[in-house]
Amino acid sequence: MSKKPAVSKDPANESPQTQVPRKRTGIGARLAGSMTAGFIAHQEIVGTMDRENDTNLWTARPIDLSSIDPNPYQPRLRFVGIEALAQLIDEQGLQQPITVRPHGDRYQIVSGERRFRAHKLLKKALILAHTRTISDQEMSALAMAENLGREDLTDYELSRSLIRHKREFGSGSQTHEEFGLSKTLYYRLMSFEQLPAPVDDHLATAPDMISGLTAETLARIFKKRSEEGMSLELVHKALITIVQKASATGGPIKNLGAQLEAKLGGEPSAKITPQKIEMNGGQIGQVKTTKSHFELKLNRSTFTQEHLQQIEDFVKNLTAAR
Repeated sequence: MSKKPAVSKDPANESPQTQVPRKRTGIGARLAGSMTAGFIAHQEIVGTMDRENDTNLWTARPIDLSSIDPNPYQPRLRFVGIEALAQLIDEQGLQQPITVRPHGDRYQIVSGERRFRAHKLLKKALILAHTRTISDQEMSALAMAENLGREDLTDYELSRSLIRHKREFGSGSQTHEEFGLSKTLYYRLMSFEQLPAPVDDHLATAPDMISGLTAETLARIFKKRSEEGMSLELVHKALITIVQKASATGGPIKNLGAQLEAKLGGEPSAKITPQKIEMNGGQIGQVKTTKSHFELKLNRSTFTQEHLQQIEDFVKNLTAAR
């Protein structure tokens, strides 16, 4: 076993292998919620043993790297700083074992994928690991908990994990309560679910391209334009064109909502208010005109079936006379 360096009591001097992540601003800072207690309990088991007498290392055992698979619920799409971490592990040894769970005749990573990747980079055959039996739902929750405070985790990566967690383990209401999210923040993240597949494909390789706030703005534009009668497919095509062009330069897209509105036809149009149809002082229906539709709604109780048939025949005759 490699020689273990003296442990500093100053958090600023902690190793990057064990240093507590800095708080993320914005949405990420609000995501820990009711999961915090469970994550702390998990850390007490696998990450905060007495390192002065190597108790933490004694509870782990070496496992062949070739028998370990990544966490299928890992929210992180990009792993940065692996080279620096590998150099540190090469010089100082692994200070904190990873955690895995049995999966068939193999293992899956519960926490510590950066350390696992660093070992692979160093071409090591074995890695010290704790083994813990947990369910898929716990696996998903712990994967998010391990990353919640990380500054470099994007809104899209968080959203991607939340969407999968919701689909596999619970309804929308259960999920936002489970993670201590307000409905506002939860639905902001879930707005990514409304983006067309080609945009989602771009985000899979550049997750910082669109923020949660921008995704929420886009979802509002989709709804508004659809209510105005515009084809959602047309709106999606316009967005895809903008994203494909911007992806060549990389990085976040500025003012994406405004760009989309401009491409669709200038500034957001005023809300269309239906016009009342009145007779004898009472409303019998309403009419609304958009760019592509003329919508007529009549109160069913005001008209007989004969009246409604006459209206339908009138419209058909107009169409036939064109």
